[in-house]
Parts: sequence; structure tokens; C-alpha cells
Amino acid sequence: MDALWRGRTAPGTVAWVMGLALMPLLAIPLYIIIGSRKFKGYRKKRRHGDNRLISTERNIRKILKESIVPSDDITSALESLFRVPMMNGNDCELLINGKATFDGIFAALDTAKHTLCVQFYTFSDDSLGQKFADILCQKAQEGIRVYLVYDEIGSGELKKSFLKPLRKAGVEVTQFNPLRFRNRANLNFRNHRKLVIIDGHTTFVGGHNVGNEYLGLEPKFGHWRDTHMRITGPSSLGFQMSFSEDWNWATGFEPDLLWDAPEHAGHYKVMCINTGPADYYETGSLFFTHMISQAKQRCWIVSPYFVPDQNVFSALQLAGLRGVDVRILLPANTDSWMVQQATRSYVASLTRARIQFYTYTPGFLHQKVMLIDNEWSTVGSANMDNRSLRINFEICALIQDQEFATQVEAMLLEDFAQSIPTHIDERWHKKLLSRLLRLISPLL
Repeated sequence: MDALWRGRTAPGTVAWVMGLALMPLLAIPLYIIIGSRKFKGYRKKRRHGDNRLISTERNIRKILKESIVPSDDITSALESLFRVPMMNGNDCELLINGKATFDGIFAALDTAKHTLCVQFYTFSDDSLGQKFADILCQKAQEGIRVYLVYDEIGSGELKKSFLKPLRKAGVEVTQFNPLRFRNRANLNFRNHRKLVIIDGHTTFVGGHNVGNEYLGLEPKFGHWRDTHMRITGPSSLGFQMSFSEDWNWATGFEPDLLWDAPEHAGHYKVMCINTGPADYYETGSLFFTHMISQAKQRCWIVSPYFVPDQNVFSALQLAGLRGVDVRILLPANTDSWMVQQATRSYVASLTRARIQFYTYTPGFLHQKVMLIDNEWSTVGSANMDNRSLRINFEICALIQDQEFATQVEAMLLEDFAQSIPTHIDERWHKKLLSRLLRLISPLL
């Protein structure tokens, strides 16, 4: 009854009801642990903190009045969903692959004067993680307020021996969704965000976590293809507001951050897109559905996990049928065999709507990027699957600028040049497997 009453989507509800009815001994314990579709506690805390959040939002709008871009047919709905407007006056830089990303992050960390906000789904205890930690310790010892939040499931291998020097140096460290019994219904909800904010004016956001594999140094994965970006300017306060809310949930306290207006650094328009299961609306699904529906000439998507919900699936079908150049880039290999098999069914269905699928062959594809027409781009942490669309806390940057879109186009054209058309195995047992896994895709 709970699965039927509280299910957010029809496919998800059907998947759980079937599982509970056919395999109760397995499904009931699983549902108790991960079946909830409400992030308990976060919404309650958000409601209790509405006055503070509203005050912060108003303060941002007040001090950044000259930077706010008037809403239009595209951004008005997004502004209602994500609470902060699109801001002008930003400088943006694409960071392609791990070396460029972490060289940029480390150089920016070194310039910090007041505060550092660091948030990753996975923070590994390896050479990259240790270098990152050493810099955070150094900055904290210089008197800078340093905040680090990591997801306890995504960073499950972190040990106290790694965290102890950070805390001793003055870094404030917390887990998101700690594994305590009172949170057992929240275990399925993960904070998948990758975010670094320096002094409230420079932001790094994208697909990289902290680990040697993201530098292509792990033999298991080999070449790692990923994308991050740097944003400098007024929009950083929107990303800082997202971090502040997560920190408040995890610790019960507000971080002591700078809320002064950053100086204009460029001409790019940027909006913070922070989606999650604590939102009243299905913000992840609505965002991608909305943007795909706006496409008139082009919609290029890169996602390592492609298991769209019905809304996104239908938006892609319509885009392809109305003649939009829809291209979707997928990985040749993935760390989730079941997701890969379920993806095959979606590829077969969408190909009939004139959508082109490509498979990236040089290595492990992990970037999450979207390009709409010649003006709109997104770079962030959200995949095109049920987990990112509904279950995870995700964060992306939406950029409205033709010059930046041209840079994203050049980057993706190089990726497509290293890819091959996606092949779907038409043997009956492979088709049957993909269709069966598609039925339970909301649970993957």
C-alpha cells in the first residue's frame, strides 16, 4: 500500500508493486531501505528554514540587482523551480578532462582569502585526494574558513585516519546523509553534486569527483573522458546558496559564508540548476524535459547512464520527429551492466524517431553535457537516468551564450569524431533482456 500510495511515477510504482508481489522476501527489506521517495528531514528542515532561505534569496536579488537577467519564456519556469535567477556578468571556462580540471581547482584554491566550500560525491584517499586534502589543511591553517561535505555512500571508503588531519587543521568536515538508523529510509538518496566555491565569486562544477581514476591513472578504467567548468562572477552566489542548504541539512548549522556581490568578470549568462528529491516538483525531470522541448535546430546530449523517464523520453521523441538534430553520446563500457542493458531498449525505440546514438570508444565516458541550438549549454553532475532525474541531489550550470555554445560544440564534435554509431544486438534473447530490465529501470 505504501508503494502504491507514495510512488512518484507510474513506472516506478509498477516496478515496486511487481517486486513486492512476486518476490516479497527480497523486495520488502529492499523497499524498507531504499523504497521511500521522500527525503525525510530535508524538506522539514527546508520548511522550517524558509524564512532564512527567503531572506537569503531576497538578499541575493538585492545585491545583484544589476546582474539579474529578465526572465523569458525559457527561464521563467526555471527561475520558479530553482529559486535563483539567471545572472549576467560571468566568465566561464570549459575544463576538459581531469588534469585541466584539478589544475584549475588547485590554482583557484591557492587564491582563497575568506572561505572555501568543497562538495563531492566521491572523495578518495589516494594521491589526488591527499593532495586536495593537504591544500585544504594549509588554507585552514591560514585562517580561511574551509567546509568539506562528502556523500557517505559515494565516499564509503574514507577512513578516520584520512579525515583526522583535516579536522585537526581546522577544516570543518561533514557527511551528507550519514548512515544512522534514523536515516535508514534516506539511504537511497545520494548527494551526487561536485562543487567547489572560492570566496563566493569563483565556482567549479561538473562531472569530476576526487580520485585518481578521474585523471586516467587507474588501469581498470584507463582513459577517463569528463568535463568540468569554472564560473567567475555573480552566479557563484546561487551555487553557494545550494551548498549552504546542503551543509545546513547535514550539520544543523549554517556555514559562515561571504554574501557580498562578486564583481562582473565577463559577459556570460549563467543559472544554477540544483535538483533533488527534497523539491516539491520533480525538478530534474522537468528541467531536462523543458530544455529538450525548446530545441529547434539541435539537441546534443552526453550521458554515461541513459535510462530516461517517460517525460524525457517523450520530449526526445518529439524533438526527433520535428526534425531537430538529436545526437546522444554513450559510453562503450560502463560500471553498471544492468543499466547498460536497459539502455539498449531506449536506443532501439528512439532511433525510430530519427535520433542518432553514438558510442565513445577511446575510454571511460563520464561527462554530463547538453547543447541546445546555438545558445544553451549545460555542464554538471546529472546523468540522464532515474537516479539523477528523481533520487539524487544534482547540480548543473546552465549557460546562455553563443560563444560558449560554440566552444561546447567544438568539444563534442571531437568526441563524436572518436565515436562509432551505436550498435544494438537484435537477437531475440538480447531484446527480451533489455525490455525486462527496462521495466525495472526506475529502480536502477
